[in-house]
Amino acid sequence: MKVELREDLEPDVEFYYDHQFNIYREPYLIWDRETWRSILVTCRVYRIEVNGAYAGDIILDQKGRGTTYIVDFSILPPYQRQGIGGAVLEIMRAKEKRLTAVTRKETLPFFLKSGFALKRRIRNYYDAGVDGFYVVF
Repeated sequence: MKVELREDLEPDVEFYYDHQFNIYREPYLIWDRETWRSILVTCRVYRIEVNGAYAGDIILDQKGRGTTYIVDFSILPPYQRQGIGGAVLEIMRAKEKRLTAVTRKETLPFFLKSGFALKRRIRNYYDAGVDGFYVVF
């Protein structure tokens, strides 16, 4: 299995907007088109490809002081639990000095297993009663 990251220099809002419905089940995680439009023009967008096929994305934003924030990190369901996410983080860690993210309870174990450290819990980050977890590598 060949995992590659390809920077998307002209990201299509509709493409990313449509794919989120295949990834996220909770409505509070779904961004509207305007949110996608603003993120895609201000951040670096990488398509995750497995054997040449689109498998997800990782979207990054520079936060100063050499810190890169993971805005979105999504793997399509058929590609999940195959080591692809870990491979993507390995590629990113080789490129970036310091990575940070806010993640959900469901994906926190993946980040911790991948070498990130939990820095703090952010109450009601995603929705009422749905906390976020700030992690740093």
